[in-house]
Amino acid sequence: MKFAYLAPLALLFLPLQAQESQVEANKKLRATVQKWTEVMKEIQESKRSWRDEKQILEDSREALKGEKVQLDQEIEAAEKRKEALDSKSRDKVEQKETYDKAREALRNGLDSLEGKVSAVIPLLPEELTEEDKLDKAISDHRSYVAKQGKEKEAIPLNSRLGAMVTILVEAEKFNQIVTTFDSRSAKVGGQDVILEGLYFGLAMGFAADKAGNSAIQLTPGSEGWQETEISDPEVIRQVRELIDIGLGTGEVRLVPLPLEIAK
Repeated sequence: MKFAYLAPLALLFLPLQAQESQVEANKKLRATVQKWTEVMKEIQESKRSWRDEKQILEDSREALKGEKVQLDQEIEAAEKRKEALDSKSRDKVEQKETYDKAREALRNGLDSLEGKVSAVIPLLPEELTEEDKLDKAISDHRSYVAKQGKEKEAIPLNSRLGAMVTILVEAEKFNQIVTTFDSRSAKVGGQDVILEGLYFGLAMGFAADKAGNSAIQLTPGSEGWQETEISDPEVIRQVRELIDIGLGTGEVRLVPLPLEIAK
């Protein structure tokens, strides 16, 4: 009888064991499903995050494209400005080089011209050189000529040129007209006398005392105007008549110049 009860108990035990196995399987299945669900959520979150980041990247890329286009345009404009500035710089350098060459050529030319102007100064009579404008120009010119080396290079070219131009212009004006004077001191016949006279430009001049007793011929030279005493009474008379006409104190008439003494 004892073994008779064992069979039903075994039959009862088997369903219980099966039920426990099923419960355990269900737990594992739920755990697996839960984990799978969490994984799927993470995947979806990652996808969503990736889409957002991808969109940000796309927007950034488009923005960078726009910035690149703008930068390319700015670089192109900057290169054009640089080319323009380089061109202007080259032009300025070339202009400066041209100016420097012209200035050096002018300086060399002035060095040569100074000697020629200096040779003109003695040809100008004292009645002309005593005028303030010409007197200053001659004084400045002689001062410039006396300087040498760097001291001379420091003198503005306009100053040097201005003095020479003044001298030459005044000399040219003097050479084109008859110039009179009325108080020149000279020694004639061993006596100091006051003479009146006139210059025929830079060609020659004549002077005589008011009484018409003595006269001189004036001839320009490298040492200045040379005085030559006239001894012929007839020539002295003609010179006096000529001077009277020049001063406006004599009757206008033809008077022969004493060219025979202009040797």
